[in-house]
Amino acid sequence: MTTTRRATRDAGKATRQSLLRAATEVFAEHGETASVAQICQRADAYPNQVTYYFGSKEQLFVEVACAAVLRAGRHAEESAAQAATVRDYTSTLVTSLLGDHGRDIELFTTAMLLVSRRTDLRERIADTLRTLHERGEQALVATLVRTGWQLRAGIDVEAKAFWTAIFGIAVQKAATGSEFDSTLEDAVTIIFTNLQIPDAVLDHKL
Repeated sequence: MTTTRRATRDAGKATRQSLLRAATEVFAEHGETASVAQICQRADAYPNQVTYYFGSKEQLFVEVACAAVLRAGRHAEESAAQAATVRDYTSTLVTSLLGDHGRDIELFTTAMLLVSRRTDLRERIADTLRTLHERGEQALVATLVRTGWQLRAGIDVEAKAFWTAIFGIAVQKAATGSEFDSTLEDAVTIIFTNLQIPDAVLDHKL
């Protein structure tokens, strides 16, 4: 009996992971409008399994979007780890988040808008934002220690300001599409201006 239960539990975990992988791919391709049928076809699963493991397509979308933005943030930090100056570090963060991982950021902004209609999903979004802000604070503290930069506001506020700017640019880009007239270089400048980082700090060697 124990072996049977373990096998059933393992099969359930495998199905859930398969649905998550498929949903990550399908949502990246089609956004929030992707259907449960498309996800299940990719995962070789059934629609009722989405309901069983995730509750609804919206809940699955939020889970995928939250995982995507956390992954994007981690990859951006890893990419920036070898930067020679604060300017290079910040530029690498921004270009990674809005360039290579721009789709992940866009999915999360869509999820944030979604929870305005699905308040039962807010806690997952709030937890993800807290994690992003906490990681940002840690990175900012490390930068302060090395450069002696005096903040205009609390570290928590500055970390939130960074992500607010990133999400704002992502929303504008998603809304205007091909008409979006801002480049990644412009985005970096916007972040620098938003955080009011002095040139002396930007050119400080790390």
